[in-house]
Amino acid sequence: MRLTTLFSLIVLSTMTALAGPRQYASNIIGDVNGDGMVTIADVNVVVGDILGGKWNPASDVNNDGSVTVADINMLVNIILNGPETPVADTGMYMGVLGYNQLLTIKPIALLDSASVGEFTSFVNDLDTQPGRLLYHSVNKALNDLGKAICPENLQNVAIVTFTGGLDQGSLMMTDLYDTEAEYAQALHERILDQRVYGRAIKAYTVGLLSDNVKDETQFLANLEALSSDADKAMVVNNMAEVNTRFQSIADDLVRRNMSETLTLVFPGVGTGTRIRFTLDEVDGATVDNSQVYIEGTFSLKNRTLTDITYHGLTCTAGNKVTASSVDGMFVTMVFPGIQLDNEERIDKKNIQEWYLVEGQNTWQPSTEFQASRLPDIESTYSSALVMLLLDCSTVVGEDFEDLQAAANSFIERMENYNTIPGMFTVNGVSFRMISVDGGTFAMGSDMETAMAGDANFDEAPAHEVTLSPYSIGQTEVTQELWQAVMGSNPSGFTGDLQRPVEQVSWEDCQEFIARLNAITGKQFRLPTEAEWEFAARGGIKSAGKTYAGSNNLDEVAWYYGNSYGLGADSPDYGTHPVATKYANELGLYDMCGNVYEWVNDWYGAYSDEPQTDPQGPETGLRRVTRGGSWYSNELDSRVNCRNYESVGSRSYSLGLRLAL
Repeated sequence: MRLTTLFSLIVLSTMTALAGPRQYASNIIGDVNGDGMVTIADVNVVVGDILGGKWNPASDVNNDGSVTVADINMLVNIILNGPETPVADTGMYMGVLGYNQLLTIKPIALLDSASVGEFTSFVNDLDTQPGRLLYHSVNKALNDLGKAICPENLQNVAIVTFTGGLDQGSLMMTDLYDTEAEYAQALHERILDQRVYGRAIKAYTVGLLSDNVKDETQFLANLEALSSDADKAMVVNNMAEVNTRFQSIADDLVRRNMSETLTLVFPGVGTGTRIRFTLDEVDGATVDNSQVYIEGTFSLKNRTLTDITYHGLTCTAGNKVTASSVDGMFVTMVFPGIQLDNEERIDKKNIQEWYLVEGQNTWQPSTEFQASRLPDIESTYSSALVMLLLDCSTVVGEDFEDLQAAANSFIERMENYNTIPGMFTVNGVSFRMISVDGGTFAMGSDMETAMAGDANFDEAPAHEVTLSPYSIGQTEVTQELWQAVMGSNPSGFTGDLQRPVEQVSWEDCQEFIARLNAITGKQFRLPTEAEWEFAARGGIKSAGKTYAGSNNLDEVAWYYGNSYGLGADSPDYGTHPVATKYANELGLYDMCGNVYEWVNDWYGAYSDEPQTDPQGPETGLRRVTRGGSWYSNELDSRVNCRNYESVGSRSYSLGLRLAL
């Protein structure tokens, strides 16, 4: 090193000694030694690395891939002036690192529609070379995560590492460890201990077990050491499995991208009363077995809930919540940042309030609490920070292009991190499709039920049907969506474009779908009769309800009893805006009532033979309609009830729901 450079380092070190330490609440840029502050001690570490010619990723303060005087200058500026704290947008932040004998880095940046091409181009430009600095790359990724500037609503922090073999050369990049086992163990402890904006790191490893792996024991040990838990260490045998694993990791991260704010309005009670709000479906006999609840002790004086416990969920409100407002006898409390452990969304109709009866250790329901009157549950997107590490060693060989394709599929999936799954927008109008997992169910009704008058004869015989996965509309097609696609609104009940479209024939629906597909490039269609019934029943989540989501038709449907039967002078006469009743187990609205829904099948008799993905009869005179409408009685509103119309029929009670 030249004397002038050494002199500069000494001067800079002296200057920094005159400034006090800088301490920050979130990620600390410049905290080289990891003590939570930026001080002369950090400068000394960088100076030592430069003088010793040692590469230490933590000393690369400016993240340019080298440790130089520029890093010292940045440290001095941080100590004297504080770090730059740019405002970060909510979303997905990602960095990509390709490793062989070198580290090739795409620095952490916001991944969105404007930048996704930069990420995929970076991956496409990677090439293979000898060497595999596996541990060194994970160490670098951990350092980069520690320096990242992200929003405070960061929810997920992850490292996703692909390796095709064992580490080669990382011990040459540091003098801290004598063996690979020591280095791997140190990284494992760091993965478990390091926090980014207070969040633990999820570390996933995907290891390709090929003939190139000569020491399988060490290979497996590496996967576990570089993972945050054993379940995240994944062995695969080919590149197709790598892609599958990447997609499952992406799904795991995306499932946790949203939190909910629950506002509870309930009557105030005496000081010391223990209150429980159950969020799953329980009754007086099963309330003790609730798997999802918020429980606390009420203070009448302070209007607070204290000693709060959260069971089956996490919440950022803490163990004490003060009323946000009081209206007469009712108290309002807000619980933000809720995520259920089962990764489901809160279903408002399941919320109940219970009081613990003193001395009896039993829970009594609150008769004044009504879930239907609660404010809507607000959903809030979170942010994520992910480092993707790719083995670019020559041992990957001819599989490298497949690895690049899998990596780009992962990147493209993560670009949609904060996009509601299944959401589509057409000419400014958004609608959502809900994924339905495939499964087997008993379709229709048995003959005994029909003979008893509790089902129609065309619902028999009950028969086994197996369906592949598909998607179905969360709601019936609204007048707003029909108008956005067709340019007109044929409906009879107007005044609110969120009402379902009606006065549409089966043939009209086919024209609508053709235009929709031309706009979106997708293949929307009407559901088959089997798909409709399986979804209405709740799919594999079905709780066996008579109607779509409930045994109480009033909870889930607009039908004769609360619409047509009230007479034409009633404001509830006719169709209603979609999604104003409770959803079923899949989050689908109005599968019963409001308007009948066209399906694709010709009407015909059922067979008792097991079927897979049935399409109905090949020909017929009339098409099936399903679900009942605003003038249907309870029998005709059941999930297994069938109806039919000629393809040209139109009525005030006939609409559609999309499938994909």
